[in-house]
Amino acid sequence: MTTIESTPTQSDDFDVTRIVQDGRVHGSVYTSPEIFQREMDTIFRTGWVYVAHESEVTELGDYVTRVIGKDPVVVSRGKDGEIRVLLNRCTHRANKLCNAEKGNANSYRCPYHGWTFSNDGSLTAVPMRNGYGEAFQKVKSELGLAQAPRVDSYRGFIFASLAADGVSLTEHLGRSTKAIDRLLALSPTGTIDLRANWMKHHHRANWKMVVENNVDGYHALFTHASVYDAVRPAKVSHVPSKVDVVVRDLRDGHSEIDYSAEYRKLDEEFIWYGRTKREKLPEYIEAMEAAYSEDELHDALVVGPPHTLIWPNLFLAEMNIMFVEPIAVDETIAYTTAALFPGQDRMNQKMLRRAEGAMGPAGFLIADDGEIGMRNQAGLAAEEPEWLVLARGLETDVEDGTGIVNSDKSAETPQRGFYRQWAKVVGQEN
Repeated sequence: MTTIESTPTQSDDFDVTRIVQDGRVHGSVYTSPEIFQREMDTIFRTGWVYVAHESEVTELGDYVTRVIGKDPVVVSRGKDGEIRVLLNRCTHRANKLCNAEKGNANSYRCPYHGWTFSNDGSLTAVPMRNGYGEAFQKVKSELGLAQAPRVDSYRGFIFASLAADGVSLTEHLGRSTKAIDRLLALSPTGTIDLRANWMKHHHRANWKMVVENNVDGYHALFTHASVYDAVRPAKVSHVPSKVDVVVRDLRDGHSEIDYSAEYRKLDEEFIWYGRTKREKLPEYIEAMEAAYSEDELHDALVVGPPHTLIWPNLFLAEMNIMFVEPIAVDETIAYTTAALFPGQDRMNQKMLRRAEGAMGPAGFLIADDGEIGMRNQAGLAAEEPEWLVLARGLETDVEDGTGIVNSDKSAETPQRGFYRQWAKVVGQEN
């Protein structure tokens, strides 16, 4: 047995192979405050992180407040129409500038000393500025809000990076763009609306437990037994040997559980939506028929939405969207909301009710997962055995043009893919 006496965090002596190996990870990746801080410094401060959706900041002045790792930010559509990610910190004495979760403002005024910033980040007003002397005028232009140096979006999903240099967003997303495309193929306008407000769940678990669980096909029959007993007549079997479902490491940390082959084999529309018939959704179907060919429409309604984790913090949970905010080594906030279709009020009401049933405060799925995550974290207090096993399906993984695939839904292929990327980034491998 390998014993880890300490967990060095400096780049010159941090050996990631001591804690992540093929088919297993060391328990310290979930419990070490030093490793957690290293994640904040590497994954969240150097790479691309999902921060918001364009539908949340449609009008000039719209903003939402979010966190990238440990850095509070304001995602703002400025007076010039450009979306910026501003660091939520007054440049005077570091007071947190904006405390509301969302709103619309032409400017942000610091409650401490009244310094005021435009929604494009520039410093516009300083009370009693003469007290700083003539030299202040020379540096005033340099005291605007700090900004994420890179902000980009893919089909409405906004990502930011706190590092000036790095791969493009397109390179970062890689094959995961197909999951976003799959979701948006269900919208008559090719867009979604994420303004239904976010449900927040405080998980007493490490952030990685929350996200890797989302693409774990092994636990459903046990953790969610009551749910699947209730919905079994309306969906396909969740016994891995009875369905043509794959788990997939899309590479670069992205992964998914993909039901598309099973759905196409059955060739029935809306299996993923309780086997609803077209005639029950006349306005939606009419809009979809106007937007897509019959073949495109049929395939979209058969295949349905994705079940895909986009590294490091975004999860496309079929018709729900989730992103996670790491709080501490053993605390995470998961934000979830329904993906709504512009102009489809009747359909959207159904989406909201389904989201509440699965992901709401009394929802079936996220309540189960929250309990399991808390128990996982509690179990890690026992330091033996040291390693967590992620070897299920290791010998049956197959690489093809879509990534590394396993036809056993219960295989831990997605988790292995997650930790390959984790080791690369946290270990700072080139």
